[in-house]
Amino acid sequence: MEGKLFFGKKSAKQFEALAAEQEKRVYALCLHMMGSREDALDCAQETMLRAFKSFSGFRGDASFSTWIARIAMNVCTDALRRRRDAVSLDALREDQNFDPPDPAPTAYARLEEKERMRLLREALSLLPADMRQVIVLRDIQGMDYDEIAGVLELPLGTVKSRLSRAREKLAVILKKSSELFSSPSV
Repeated sequence: MEGKLFFGKKSAKQFEALAAEQEKRVYALCLHMMGSREDALDCAQETMLRAFKSFSGFRGDASFSTWIARIAMNVCTDALRRRRDAVSLDALREDQNFDPPDPAPTAYARLEEKERMRLLREALSLLPADMRQVIVLRDIQGMDYDEIAGVLELPLGTVKSRLSRAREKLAVILKKSSELFSSPSV
């Protein structure tokens, strides 16, 4: 059902069908941007509310997923501006949704991976919001450059250069923990 709507007046049922497909993705995007479950839930709920209120104006120029991701980014950016303080690392540590699935890791491997994820989340929280946005959208959400440009309403070249600068800055921050980030897979 993704994409353009070609028939008459848009209904609440149409919105519900499209939004249901994007609910988890919106929450994940908000979680990575905000850093805590509570803030992510608030932002995801605000995103859905704003999207519902604006749905009658959705023209279908972009896909619904790009349109709602743009709204989510705007909601998170607004919330980060209001908050203007550091992301709570305690809340991130308590969040069990960040532990990646691992078939049968050893206790040491689990501990190492948990520490690596903690350091990565901490480093991500130290990035400016505009850099965090492109990292989250590209490297965590898996969006392509054109989608990111649509979500952030930026030229494609700006997205690519911002992502490059963000990755460089993230690498500098992570060098402090180089023993955990030295494997070629990271």
